[in-house]
Amino acid sequence: MGEGVPELLPRSGAGQSTPSETDALQTRYARRVPNDPRYSVFHPTALWAWQERQRATLALLARHGWRDLAECRMLEVGCGTGDNLLDWLRWGAQPEHLAGIELLPERYHQARERLPSSVSLVHGDACEVLEA
Repeated sequence: MGEGVPELLPRSGAGQSTPSETDALQTRYARRVPNDPRYSVFHPTALWAWQERQRATLALLARHGWRDLAECRMLEVGCGTGDNLLDWLRWGAQPEHLAGIELLPERYHQARERLPSSVSLVHGDACEVLEA
């Protein structure tokens, strides 16, 4: 889609998204206002939601005994600008064990700039990834 952006190659078969699904997602994100202050961590509601998501994720990991994330491997589908992957790094995951896929090119590029190069990022449609 963009120069220097790794992309998934379309594959035939079950699991592919229809163009209308991809278009609908892109349309929803296109309606968002860039840098909308409602989503800034400086906005109390956004900060609370972000912290609550972190607490819930850490509680879930602890409940399943995953307190040492150094060997955990994690893929985030729809990784956006990389916020959740950055959290995993802060919690002890190794960058080479993290991966993300993002449909929207501008969000993919932001994630690529923010994350270590050893985090595997792919620009493409996750619905086109089929089981090997």
